[in-house]
Amino acid sequence: MMEQRTTTEEAVGEQRHVRAEQAPGPVGSVLFGALSSFKKDTLRLLTELQRQYGGVARMKMGPYLVHQVTDPEAVKQVLQDNARNYVRGRFYRGFNLFFGRGMLTTDGAEWRTRRAVSRPFFHRAGLRARSGTVTDTVEELLARWEPSARSGDPVDITDDMMWLAMGVLGRMLFGVDLRRYADRLLPAVRFSLKAMILTGEVKQMLPRWVPTAYQRRLKGHQQVLNDVMDEIIDLHRRGEGSPDSVVSALLKATHEVTGEPFSRRQIRAELKTLFLAGHETTGCALTWTLYAVAQHEDVRRRLDAELTEVLGGRVPTAEDLDDLPYLRAVVDESLRLYPPIWLFPRDAVADDRLGGYRIPAGSTVIVPVYAAHHNPAVWDNPEAFDPARFCPAHAARPADGGHGRSPDGGTSRQRDRYDYFPFGGGARKCIGMDLALLELRLAVAMVVQRYRLQLVAGRPVSPAALVSLRPQPGVLMHIRPAEPKDPAA
Repeated sequence: MMEQRTTTEEAVGEQRHVRAEQAPGPVGSVLFGALSSFKKDTLRLLTELQRQYGGVARMKMGPYLVHQVTDPEAVKQVLQDNARNYVRGRFYRGFNLFFGRGMLTTDGAEWRTRRAVSRPFFHRAGLRARSGTVTDTVEELLARWEPSARSGDPVDITDDMMWLAMGVLGRMLFGVDLRRYADRLLPAVRFSLKAMILTGEVKQMLPRWVPTAYQRRLKGHQQVLNDVMDEIIDLHRRGEGSPDSVVSALLKATHEVTGEPFSRRQIRAELKTLFLAGHETTGCALTWTLYAVAQHEDVRRRLDAELTEVLGGRVPTAEDLDDLPYLRAVVDESLRLYPPIWLFPRDAVADDRLGGYRIPAGSTVIVPVYAAHHNPAVWDNPEAFDPARFCPAHAARPADGGHGRSPDGGTSRQRDRYDYFPFGGGARKCIGMDLALLELRLAVAMVVQRYRLQLVAGRPVSPAALVSLRPQPGVLMHIRPAEPKDPAA
């Protein structure tokens, strides 16, 4: 009898030990866990999980075990220190529908080969030397707005920011102006943003061969993207594209392991990745930044004063950006409040421990940038747009970006690198970060100097957690000429 009691006590103790190793989290329904809440309001679920359960939270989503990670040390372990253990997994299967197997969706040697080909095109010094390409493209946007500025007709700036980002990306990387394909590409992009996020809807779960209307639309938009990328590849093969483009580099590249040239399918996948990830995220970031500036008159006035003092109405250069700290703060704060890349999902290859909790092999880890950037334990009044938190007077800036005011609003403290990480971290930090920041700062400076944007009344805007953090239903603005300025004043 004593032996049986001892065995029972050991079993109970083991169960308690297992429970103690599990991260806290919501129970949810038996079958679906937190899946219904995730589908209903993704951003609200993630921020509430962080605030209620802390830096590592556990939940069930349908048949999957998911851990949400926002604790800076745990984020660093996933994205940087133990990144080999965290690979693209089930959350990326939907991405394959439109990206294919490119730099975003692959791991290991396959990923390294693809990144090595594109990396030279994203060096900061080279991008700055070509900043005139960005400002020329922005000038075309400003001219495009002139009729609306005269007539007073509102403009959905979301579409225009995508048009701008597409123009910059095409000229800087593709060796062609992608805007010539915009009428075909933009509808495919709008469809893909929703189709790539797996929400558990029946139309997404049915096998691909089932001939539903959804599947026909899916295949049609996939074909549009493939056709446009094939046209760009063929254009370069005929010698009609830029020899200094990433397309030309991919056509010359060989695989690190096999030594074989890239196939058309592989080149196409890489171009789709650069196109979809490159223009969409920057376009969203531009939209959110201009939206935030338009909503805060004090921010607009202070930014306008800095631009007038430094630029005096002229077109900015890359060298001017170092003399525009408030412009930088405005962009940084926009990326905090509205991070275009709002989530980094991974699957654990082997068991690990994050924040003291066990992470089983095969489970999913999500790193929600949005929730980390809205954490009230880190950010004073996190829902407010306050560029001052990124100004030198309020915060010390580490080499790679963590910064802000102390939670009590008083003396600034050093922020952890992974309190603020709009472009991710580690070896897989967004390759386009320097291009995105260059484009954001130059474009915002030029728009604010030329026009004053005013949000159309009665048109509330909210963030939608698609592939990127998209403003919904759109950002409808009145475009007004900016007030004349006297630089001497």
